Amino acid sequence: MKIGIIDVGSNTVRIVVYKTDGDKIKEIVNERYFVGLIEFVKKGTLGYEGISKLIEALQSIRELAEVVKCDKIYCFATASLRNLKNENDIIFKIKNETEFNVEIISASEEVFYDYSGIKRYIKEKDGVGLDLGGGSCQLFSFSDNKIIHSDSFKIGSLYIYKNFVDGLLPKKKEIKKIKNYVKEQLSTNLRLKNLDFEKIYSIGGSARAAAKLHKSLTGKTGDASDYQLTVEQIDEIIDTIYKMDVKGISFICHIIPERVYTIIPGLIILRTICKFVSSAKIQTVKGSVREGYLWENIMKKISL
Repeated sequence: MKIGIIDVGSNTVRIVVYKTDGDKIKEIVNERYFVGLIEFVKKGTLGYEGISKLIEALQSIRELAEVVKCDKIYCFATASLRNLKNENDIIFKIKNETEFNVEIISASEEVFYDYSGIKRYIKEKDGVGLDLGGGSCQLFSFSDNKIIHSDSFKIGSLYIYKNFVDGLLPKKKEIKKIKNYVKEQLSTNLRLKNLDFEKIYSIGGSARAAAKLHKSLTGKTGDASDYQLTVEQIDEIIDTIYKMDVKGISFICHIIPERVYTIIPGLIILRTICKFVSSAKIQTVKGSVREGYLWENIMKKISL
């Protein structure tokens, strides 16, 4: 069976198609469409242009799913549509023009799927998990294979860029404001402070992009999954890009062109989160919220 999972995020809309065989899954298609929905949100409402870009991306995904011959397709949205004033209108328009039924998952459900997506790839039963996206981040601690403390924060790489950066890269004053804002948001949940684990297990595009950039800067090859970045290395990436000046921007455009605006804000966020929870490094994990959604909502029911 071929199952398509569509994830409507604040920055991208992604479809991953999995081929299932009993309780085994294999990823066979992974395509993303950059829509930057957060750019079109004003006063809690997604504007016409943003809705149009979203529907256009979903129509392309519909065509792709038909070519791949998906047996079933599931579509969910996270902070991108969650709590928007015109959320119901958007869902109706999507259904009317693409036939997709969009499920808006709650912050707690998102954390649950994040952890489910992570735990299949790590051995540790205790630790810290993170999913940093464009519009929000989910941070949680787990012990004995259970989520202990968790929260969803309005800290996303695209959100931070949109609200704190005037130019291409953040200036010194803007960097300071970003750090202060992230600390302020994180401090609303002190149960996540000073967890004191060596590393944070991270899914989401920001951490993978950071790993990919560091690999390129240091001449390393291979996949960006299961890659570790220390706080010091994050600092080195930021310092190197700024010292390279225009060449630094060109380098980002060559390696991760879709994140030229958001990679530095993302790195600042990752570093600040590490300091807050008292972890020395970030480790990227291959899993995803989509995989967690697949396992918890579909695969477990198939195996019953």
